Amino acid sequence: MADYVQRIVRTLDSMDPTIPPSYDGTTHSAPGGLPSYTRSASGTPQRRVPTEHQYHLASRSKPPWATLTVFSRAPTPGNLLTFLEGDKITGTFTFNLGQAESITSVSAVARGQIFPGPAEREALTFVEVKSTLWSKENGDPRSTGTSRFSGKLVGYYEWPFTLELPTTVTIPGTNHFRAGTVALPQTFLERRFPTSVQYVLVVDISRSRFRVNSKVQTMFAYVPATRPPPPSPLRQLAYQENTPLLGPDADPAGWEQFPSFVVRGTVFSTRRVEATCHFALAKPLCYTRGAPIPCAITLSSTDVQALDLLSAPRAISVHLRRRLKPLVPASKRNGMFDANADLSADPAENIAAATWWPSLEGAPENTRHGFSRRIHRRRLDGEIQLPVSLKPSCRIAHFAVEYTVEVLPFKATAFVSADTNSMLRQSVEVVTMFASNCPRPRAYAPPQYNLAQEEARDTYFNADGLSHVWRT
Repeated sequence: MADYVQRIVRTLDSMDPTIPPSYDGTTHSAPGGLPSYTRSASGTPQRRVPTEHQYHLASRSKPPWATLTVFSRAPTPGNLLTFLEGDKITGTFTFNLGQAESITSVSAVARGQIFPGPAEREALTFVEVKSTLWSKENGDPRSTGTSRFSGKLVGYYEWPFTLELPTTVTIPGTNHFRAGTVALPQTFLERRFPTSVQYVLVVDISRSRFRVNSKVQTMFAYVPATRPPPPSPLRQLAYQENTPLLGPDADPAGWEQFPSFVVRGTVFSTRRVEATCHFALAKPLCYTRGAPIPCAITLSSTDVQALDLLSAPRAISVHLRRRLKPLVPASKRNGMFDANADLSADPAENIAAATWWPSLEGAPENTRHGFSRRIHRRRLDGEIQLPVSLKPSCRIAHFAVEYTVEVLPFKATAFVSADTNSMLRQSVEVVTMFASNCPRPRAYAPPQYNLAQEEARDTYFNADGLSHVWRT
């Protein structure tokens, strides 16, 4: 396992930049929406050359007698095989047998499994694609005859193969989860989380009865190609023209505006204060990893001093948070994992913090409250920069990766919040690709307000040393 993790680290440290999301603006899409070629300096389209990987079986000091050759998107042959949704797994399998072997069949299998952990039930195989390269029933591999082969194999043989993973699979129901059709999840491996999603490519070599079978196998990384719906026309125009984004008032179709809530607390340990908060997120509520999530907030109060404290950019605590659904609790919660279950009660990890700055649109004009008190307002724009390493949202069988944007208790100077839990929580989806035929999202945070993101990730990511894993 340690060697496997190190190979993942090496692979993803030098990951092919054409795997989504791509930020250089030079990647072009094939009809299926997947990058197929890049342009050279002269502007001439150049198809990407796949990387060749080889895996061998050898007997002691003798040359390899079996070789598996596979082509993938990985940057170098020493990196882990990497496939994007829609890619075909292509390669060849060869024998170079110095002595006769009683082999009955050779088959290639691509398999995806969910592993619950070292002490739990056996793995769930959610996808398996198999191709028989040769069997005795096919006849002599060196002739065109179809009669059953009864001899032994000796010398050189070569079989090309192609395996194609489906984009979705239907999971049959069990005592622990309900049946359903779901998309294939991305490879998932985190040291501190017991459940993992792994893919393996295996070539099985079957021998005659009472003889030991052999296999050549390797892990590979799978990346789904998921996209968000297009943003509002006004937001697309702002991205294209590099102009400021319009707020919820000017572009209501582009924002999800939530019911107002009240922020309560004590300032200077003596005076109780409160402010009304209006929060909005850019629609649709589906975002590409590596891109920013635009957000906006308006605070109003009759207490100007409290309002100034609460509207300081560093006082507003809005985070993208992640919740994982492992296999173990699924068997303890009514014996059934509900594909539509609410994960909000499960432990959450802070993934990325919002950066805030005063809105260029300003705040609505102050209004009177009663006969003498005036309501003052502050409006701020913000964005949550999503790490490019995020695993996309998924739900499959007893495993789920869920994301929410949450407004947490404010952390203003001289202010002690009366709230201890999230004041607003909204589920969002994280995907791997950008919207089709739309300009790329832009970051708008001014440099003087762009925080160092010291709270962007909690100790879960920093402690295991794998914060950069799976950054495709």
